Amino acid sequence: MPLITKVSLTLPQSTQINALASLLIAKHIKPLLAKSKRSADKPAIFATISARVGSISDNRLGGWYSYRMSKAALNMGMKNLSIEWSRSLKDVCVVVMQPGTVDTQLSSPFQGNVADEKLFSPAYSAARLLEVLDSMSAAQSGSFVDWAGESIPW
Repeated sequence: MPLITKVSLTLPQSTQINALASLLIAKHIKPLLAKSKRSADKPAIFATISARVGSISDNRLGGWYSYRMSKAALNMGMKNLSIEWSRSLKDVCVVVMQPGTVDTQLSSPFQGNVADEKLFSPAYSAARLLEVLDSMSAAQSGSFVDWAGESIPW
């Protein structure tokens, strides 16, 4: 008889919010994307906001286990989604974006180590993300990019 007969997992709230919410939105938005007008150079875009700390290969500090793991789960989910949608939805770009350090209540405890020119207002960060999105092509689906359009390693 196995030692473990039943495993019950309850996902932490951070995973539900940071990873699963985007997947559920994707599930329900896919039919709308299928009907959207798009082309290879002007694809329909499905973008999510992640964090650089969700990059496994860019992790040099450790810590923040639940948050890092939930953002890594989001990143993996969106990478999987980009692969699947490339087979069923032409000219769609799935992209994960890192908005930089934005001056909000979430980042306020960590702003002491952020240079003034790297602490963004919400309006500035949003404008930069929209500029990056406007330049994305369908070939870039599955990308993880920052507010400046620079690629972030998974």
